[in-house]
Amino acid sequence: MKFLSNLFLIAAFSVSILSCKSISTNQFHSATIVKDCSGTYLRTAEKVDYLVCNSELLKDKKEGEKVSVNFKMTTECPERNGEIRCMLYHENKGLVRISSFK
Repeated sequence: MKFLSNLFLIAAFSVSILSCKSISTNQFHSATIVKDCSGTYLRTAEKVDYLVCNSELLKDKKEGEKVSVNFKMTTECPERNGEIRCMLYHENKGLVRISSFK
């Protein structure tokens, strides 16, 4: 029984990994700037939000403004370590670091 349970968990994990869309980091993506008390986000054409670590690059951009941006997914965001900005939960698919934008 334990074998079947482990097999099911491995299968479910594999399917979830394979079904995730990957973000290509070598091209520009069209995105909309989303700002709220919890941070600055990039909303992609797929209506997925990503929390921007180096949001100071976008400080002159307005909420709702469209940008063409090149970014990379990251797991570390020292700019935000331990910082609680507000109690709002903003659903997102992870942290990104902007390389360049137009």
